[in-house]
Amino acid sequence: MKTGKIISTGIWIKTTLMVLVLFVSCSTNSGNDGTPTGADTEAPTKPSGLYVENVTQTTAELYWDAATDNVGVQNYSIYQNGTYLADSGQTFYALSGLEPGSVYTYQVLATDAAGNESALSDALEVSTIGTIEAELQYASGNIDTYLQSLIDGVPGSGGNDYTVPTTAQLEQWEGVIDGILEGNIQEAVTKAVALNYQITEFTDTALPVEQVFYVLAEYQSAPSNYWGIYVFSKTPEREDLVLMAPHIKYDTNTGLEAIYAFRNNVAKALFLSSAHRCNSDDATECSGTTSACGASGAYRVSDLAHNTASAFQMATETIATVLPNTVFVQLHGFGKGEDDPDVIMSNGTPETPEIDYVALIRDALLAEDGTLTFKIAHIDTDWTRLVGFTNTQGRYINASIDPCGVSATGTSGRFVHIEQAKSKLREDSSGWAKMSNALGNVFD
Repeated sequence: MKTGKIISTGIWIKTTLMVLVLFVSCSTNSGNDGTPTGADTEAPTKPSGLYVENVTQTTAELYWDAATDNVGVQNYSIYQNGTYLADSGQTFYALSGLEPGSVYTYQVLATDAAGNESALSDALEVSTIGTIEAELQYASGNIDTYLQSLIDGVPGSGGNDYTVPTTAQLEQWEGVIDGILEGNIQEAVTKAVALNYQITEFTDTALPVEQVFYVLAEYQSAPSNYWGIYVFSKTPEREDLVLMAPHIKYDTNTGLEAIYAFRNNVAKALFLSSAHRCNSDDATECSGTTSACGASGAYRVSDLAHNTASAFQMATETIATVLPNTVFVQLHGFGKGEDDPDVIMSNGTPETPEIDYVALIRDALLAEDGTLTFKIAHIDTDWTRLVGFTNTQGRYINASIDPCGVSATGTSGRFVHIEQAKSKLREDSSGWAKMSNALGNVFD
């Protein structure tokens, strides 16, 4: 019995101690020995600096400056026309589902982790782009100045602005070009609108004799495709001359030079790129390589001289077919090395055509500037650099079996590829005049 009592008492003592320890532990955690943390009741400052970018017909990007808080801002609430729209954990929100040609008011409210809300920000009014009407536009002045204003905003390298047209869009585009060539301008206008393009009837009042041009360009308030700018003379003086500049952001001044020569000769048509050749990161399937965009690799889809799936190519093919006597003169530029000529010319093949426009233009350029030096692919057959054999417009015009993948084996003589050093021909209007005069004399 004595032993049993001792054991029983021991057990009771241990149990009691354990309870006491637990009690003390709980009591300590809930005691008032530490400094208490008060509830957060301070609201964030109201967001400020609201602004908007990349407004289209149905979308926009809303930005603002961060609010401040004693603990930290957790979230932002966006209000559209006074009604809650959405939350954002960043100082940015992509607006979508907007109506074209509409006005919206936006405010932003900041919230912290405790649920304290700031005052609403000052309101920002945003107007979306209106829809394009299927109407011919009108303008007048100097076509040179007008076109320069269009190419000033052409996006540069790496922006991925350029979009590849679908097969259906290219078929629609062919209808636009056909309509212009046939004089069915309203039909062309209607088809162009579906592709975000407008046609402007531009009257050049600065020429000795007023001339009317049709300018096919993307809707300037909301460009989205960047397929190029196309100009057609209503009453051309050089019916068979088509000027092209597919690398206006890479080959310095070739766009300005092409515009100058087009206007002064009142040529049949003018094609200009409207994005840098390296704008897209995506490679074309067409053959050939270049180091223009960095390491040597395939041409980019935004390189209009090397991509058959483009509006530039479709316009070329349409005109070449509908107007079989047209000659396409494509202007390029290169960095001249110590042993390089001033001009490298080619018809897109090593063959000699029946009518050698390359040689004719060379002779006309020499008449303008006798110091110019040349290399011509079908004459200087050991010269192989910058000869344009992978140019997809040249391949098509020279009847390649596959303009995207195979160089032409014969020549029609209707394609002229001109690479120019900068100093004598591309640098300023004095050089552009030499090219313009030479082309005018050949196609007179």
